[in-house]
Amino acid sequence: MENAPDAGPKAARKDRREKDRVRQMLDARRAAGREHPVRWPERLGETDLVRPDGPLMWIHVATEINALDFLQLIERMRLERDELNFLITTEKYSARNPLAGQLLDTCFHQFLPLEDGQGLARFLDHWKPDACIWADPDLRELVFEAVANNNVPLFMVNASFSDDDQHRLRWFPGAARKAFNQCECILAIDGRSAHNMKRLGVDADRIEVLGYMHEAAPPLDCLQSERDKMAAALTARPVWLAAGIAEAEEQQVLGAHKYVSRRSHRLLLILVPDDKTRGPELAASLEHDGWSVALRSAGQMPEQDTQIYVADLAREMGLWFRVSPVSFIGCSLFPNTGKPRNPYQATALGSAVLHGPERGVFADIYDRLHTAGAAREITCERSLADELEILMAPNKAAEMARAAWEVSTSGAEVSDRLCALVFENLDARGI
Repeated sequence: MENAPDAGPKAARKDRREKDRVRQMLDARRAAGREHPVRWPERLGETDLVRPDGPLMWIHVATEINALDFLQLIERMRLERDELNFLITTEKYSARNPLAGQLLDTCFHQFLPLEDGQGLARFLDHWKPDACIWADPDLRELVFEAVANNNVPLFMVNASFSDDDQHRLRWFPGAARKAFNQCECILAIDGRSAHNMKRLGVDADRIEVLGYMHEAAPPLDCLQSERDKMAAALTARPVWLAAGIAEAEEQQVLGAHKYVSRRSHRLLLILVPDDKTRGPELAASLEHDGWSVALRSAGQMPEQDTQIYVADLAREMGLWFRVSPVSFIGCSLFPNTGKPRNPYQATALGSAVLHGPERGVFADIYDRLHTAGAAREITCERSLADELEILMAPNKAAEMARAAWEVSTSGAEVSDRLCALVFENLDARGI
């Protein structure tokens, strides 16, 4: 008991030493470009942001790019419960900052505190989350334990536990088993992951197999009258779409179209330039080169002999994806030619997807589409022509488009279940 008076100062000195050690580590990470140059104190659980009044939902993902998958979920949850606030945390820092300008006023972004020292405790004490959705493949045993000690219900989505994971932990399963068992519910991506979790000792009644949770944006709109008018004008012609094409990609697109048109004489290319102000100039240049062209902004419709339709009006991509069974997504063939487009915009409207190697922030989405056989990557004019020739067969394009649609809409069941679980928990606690 006689040492009790020194306990406070000793604890304070220990905390200072720990913070100094962590700050030195963060300085090294900042110098290597692995930490935000200004927001690094968030790794210590420090922030200038004020916690908003009302219930707060904490969503953790590995990267800001992964967080894009959850923005639609946040909007959906807000529609059902408008008093909810949201905090997104990410583990990795990206200088590209893809979340910039994407968040609602009721949604905040912070970097996940390091597990060393008191940063995690400061973070939880400040934000006081009412529930946590964990969508990071990494198990953080210390985070899960701290969350459980603060009575924050934890819901894990996109949970994966491969044979390799199970084998790696076979001699030390305790920490992983404890982490999993601290979850209210685990929504696993496949049966194999669920099986391996159960073998590890995770309670079977905590696990549900539903696949990946991802929320595609709502389908792009179009006027039904315009769709009917365009469908009548096309009269069952073979059509493909070059969507948001950068000027640097135009020659590759035109070369592929010329090659495929030799065998499919009625083939129509709907060409949507990324810079729509170039529409009239582009149409004139194509006509000079001998193409039969119609220009959307001039009020023209594609005729039976039209080879290229330059669609240069804004906010019409929903129409073009609907009438085109195959779409090449522009600004993807060469680096730094423009902002890539979300391929789900095409797949949700029944269009098969071709794209270049520049995937931008949508790399994960393209990976899912490729795994399902729902997208194909091209690297040059000839590979684009080869893929187009294959997909000119209606059954091939339809098969690929069906797989693409299934991928782009498959996350709905997971998000439905997740919302139900979270809201049931909040209601049970009177929140």
